[in-house]
Amino acid sequence: MLTHPTLSKLEQMRLSGMATALRNQLEMPDIEAMSFMDRLGLMVDHEEAVREDRRLARRLKMAKLRLQACMANLDYRPSRGLDKRLMLHLASCQWVRRRQNVLITGPTGVGKSYVACALAHKACLENFRVRYHRLHRLLETLQLAREERTHLRLLKQLARTDVLLLDDWGLHGISRAQQRDLMELADDRYTLRSTIVTSQYPIDKWHQTMEDPTLADAILDRLVNNAHRIQLTGDSMRKVQGEQELIIKSTKS
Repeated sequence: MLTHPTLSKLEQMRLSGMATALRNQLEMPDIEAMSFMDRLGLMVDHEEAVREDRRLARRLKMAKLRLQACMANLDYRPSRGLDKRLMLHLASCQWVRRRQNVLITGPTGVGKSYVACALAHKACLENFRVRYHRLHRLLETLQLAREERTHLRLLKQLARTDVLLLDDWGLHGISRAQQRDLMELADDRYTLRSTIVTSQYPIDKWHQTMEDPTLADAILDRLVNNAHRIQLTGDSMRKVQGEQELIIKSTKS
C-alpha cells in the first residue's frame, strides 16, 4: 500500500536513483529474502552511482572537449613516438594533483589534440574541473572581455579550473597585448593548477610565436619548467585513416 507514495516522495526529494532501485527490487521475485539493511544498501549505492554519473556529465559538459577521446583508445604504434609508460603514469592524474603541466608537440595531424583530450577526459573522470580552449580564440575572448570590463571575472574562472587545455599554440601569432593576458593567466596558474598545451611548433620555437621577447621569457618560464613533454611523430592520422578506409572500400568492391 505504501509503495507508490514512497516512490513519489523519493522523486520529490530528488532521490531518483533510490526510486529506480526500489522499482527494480519490486520486480525481483525473491527480494523478500534479503534483509532490510541489504536492500537499503543497494538503494543507497544506486543513488550514489546516479549522482556521480550526473556530476561527471556536468564536468564533461563544462569541459567542452573538442574530441571524444579516452586513454584506452590511444594508438601506441612505434611510428607515433608515444611513450606508453609515460601515458600510463599521466593516466593516474598525479600530474594534476602536483599542479604540473603537459606539453604536446608534433606535426599537423599526428593526434596531438586527441592525446590532450584523452588526458583531459581522464581528469574529468577523476573529479577535476577541465576546460578546453583553442588558444587564439581564448586570447580574442580575453581581449573582448577587457573592453567589456569582464576581464578579471573571466581570468578568475580560468584560474580556478584544475586542468586548462590550450590547443594549437602558435597557429596564429601572439601580439604583445595578447601576451599580457597570457602572462596573467600563466602567472595565476603557476604551481596552483595544471595546463595542457598542444602545438605544431617544437617547444624551443614557441618563443618565436610571440611579439615581446621579455614577456615570452616570463610566460614560457611558467609553462615549461614543471611540464611533462610529449613529442609525437609519424604521418598524419587523418592520412592513415583515409588510406585504411580506401583499402576497406576496395576489398568490398
